[in-house]
Amino acid sequence: MAVIASYTAIYFGTRVFSLSGGARHFWLGMGAFCLGSGIWSMHFVGMSAYTMPMHMHMTFSATLTLLSWVPAVLASALALYVITLPKVSAKTIAASAFIMGTGIFAMHYGGMYAMQMHPGIEYDTLLVILSGVIAVVASGAALVICRKVRDVPPQYALAFKVLAALMMGAAICGMHYTGMAAASYPMGSQSHPDNLLRGDWMGIPTAIAASILLLLALYSAYTDFRAMERARQEERNRNEAARQSAFFDSLTGLANRSLLEAKVLEKLTVSATNTSPAPFMLVYFELTDYRDLWQRHGEAYAQALTKYVVTELQAQLPTAELVARYSGSSFMAIMPSNDLQVITALVQRLSSRFSAAVTINGTATRCNWGFGFSEYPKSGTNSRNLIRAAQRIRRSSSDSATESQLALV
Repeated sequence: MAVIASYTAIYFGTRVFSLSGGARHFWLGMGAFCLGSGIWSMHFVGMSAYTMPMHMHMTFSATLTLLSWVPAVLASALALYVITLPKVSAKTIAASAFIMGTGIFAMHYGGMYAMQMHPGIEYDTLLVILSGVIAVVASGAALVICRKVRDVPPQYALAFKVLAALMMGAAICGMHYTGMAAASYPMGSQSHPDNLLRGDWMGIPTAIAASILLLLALYSAYTDFRAMERARQEERNRNEAARQSAFFDSLTGLANRSLLEAKVLEKLTVSATNTSPAPFMLVYFELTDYRDLWQRHGEAYAQALTKYVVTELQAQLPTAELVARYSGSSFMAIMPSNDLQVITALVQRLSSRFSAAVTINGTATRCNWGFGFSEYPKSGTNSRNLIRAAQRIRRSSSDSATESQLALV
């Protein structure tokens, strides 16, 4: 019960890292309520496991029992508030551990006082001090782990939360049973006759009620987690959609002009920092009669033609670093080479693929196309000059493709 209550509190506490205002106060309150109630209920479940000496009866004052719940909740609230601050010092963590440990300590001995024994319970001073030390030290370790949750990768967050919950559970249980070891009952001690709560009755109902409460809190946490994950996924989808819209062509899925220019600029920046710049080429391909075909056969035909051309270009440019749709009728690729033999072979392959008529949306089509290229650093040393040089058509579908002609231009 102590561990489950601690885990629930830690979840609610870490939930507020990115929240503010009323939502932050709500989740902090939920965490404090769960942890304080877990400390309180664990105490009375533990007391039900205790056998009173000399056939004494265990009873509790209802008012004092309820009041013993208050310090646990208040201490939990203060500690959770501190660990969720953006920045904390070692002194702040130490103070938070002391506050939380004191809350556990006060709850335990307040619950024991609620027995109203006459003569009163006697305590071993050394064990009482030890029980307080256990509560403070274990609470401090748990708070440190809680602070680290935000810094660990998401795949390890659950393990860290469980570890922190185990530490808090150890603080609660360790303090309780050390405190019980410190207690002794004088001969003839009796509980106050006005006590309304029987100790052997409180354990099971308290355990059931607290378990239901904590399970509801965990369900609420799980529901909130799922909603938060959905919101994050929607945000990722929106960001990806915005990125796709900004840097990719919606019809073909190719990079658009913006991404191509950014990639060229990136390569130029890297080359500028090297003593021996890496050469590369920009290859330009244009459908010269694209607009006429669009006007003659319609938008659906033009889109189908574009997709056909893209498929062929990607098949003929397997080594390209990037293939982009530069405009409605033109495409450009970055080739990691400045070997003209590569260009000659590419032109020959394109001529072979586009020389024959193909059927596009039921219409026999022969693609008329133009081809150009530029070399870095020979054709230019900035992106604008390289792109403009590549856009000068050096070969069209009516030309003969020979290596000598390409070399001359």
